Amino acid sequence: MMIVLAGLLLLLPVALGVVTAVQANARARAAADLGAIAAASSYAAGHTPETACRDGAAVVARNGAGYASCSIASSGRTSLLTHVTVRIPVLGVRTTTGRAVAGPVLARR
Repeated sequence: MMIVLAGLLLLLPVALGVVTAVQANARARAAADLGAIAAASSYAAGHTPETACRDGAAVVARNGAGYASCSIASSGRTSLLTHVTVRIPVLGVRTTTGRAVAGPVLARR
């Protein structure tokens, strides 16, 4: 019984590390998605690419991620990259990234 309990106690930091890493990756991806949509919407509303990317970066920050880069093509296709840094038990500090693309949808007739 004591061996089982000791084994569970040893696995706890590993399980917490996995949960922390998965949660950080989900946050990075979600922030990238929302930031790319915000930047593409801002560009479609007539703002410059720089202003639209700033709008996207603000959304990224509000969602708990760091802004890495943004690019907007003349077609309105927006690419945005984010990062989230977390401390994972046993492994230390790790960074995960999120990448998203958004832009206009052209209807076919």
